[in-house]
Amino acid sequence: MKLMVEIDGQTLPLNDCFWILADTNGCAFASVRGDCAASAEQAHERITPRVRDRAKETKNGQAVRLLTRDQWKQQAEPCFLGRCEHRAEAAA
Repeated sequence: MKLMVEIDGQTLPLNDCFWILADTNGCAFASVRGDCAASAEQAHERITPRVRDRAKETKNGQAVRLLTRDQWKQQAEPCFLGRCEHRAEAAA
């Protein structure tokens, strides 16, 4: 049985999606496949195993989001490749 999720009105299998951890500017710095976790909390535990570190990330405004494959390519991949607008803004 496949777990299904709805993202922006589109129903997809969870294993076709990706969880990301992003900072307050939206810059992604961690990612796991959708089927690694059934919730944002589980994904955060997978990405950041230590409770203390997760609490610090949450306090700093970092958040876990679920993206479709296309959204991941557009929003997260440039961050991992160092080509995102977030880094350019931070460097300015």
